[in-house]
Amino acid sequence: MMLVTDRDCQSGGARFAVPTLGEIEGKLLVSEAIAIACLRELFAHSDDTAVPSLKRRIRRLLETRCHAEKLCHDDTEAAVEYAFQLVEAAAEAAGRKTAVSSKPGGCETIRRLRAMHGPSRS
Repeated sequence: MMLVTDRDCQSGGARFAVPTLGEIEGKLLVSEAIAIACLRELFAHSDDTAVPSLKRRIRRLLETRCHAEKLCHDDTEAAVEYAFQLVEAAAEAAGRKTAVSSKPGGCETIRRLRAMHGPSRS
């Protein structure tokens, strides 16, 4: 006899406890499209302080959320750095080339991933 949960009896995606790679890619694709569209709109109506202001707000939000989740400082900083890299990549995709990180290499990892998967979707 096999164990059966309520989830096993549901239909569609609700049946699966672990999302497929396609479902994850789909959610990431939607998130990327939203981020780029929002940044384009933001850049159209603001000056060069938009990205630094956005990063400050993201840092505050992540620090609050990570603290609530009882994450350590290193994990919080890793989350902030990851978020900043995503903002920089989205800013670059939205046409704000100067918004990319001034750190050596900038978004090099993201550029390499983009090159492996073909041209940017924007």
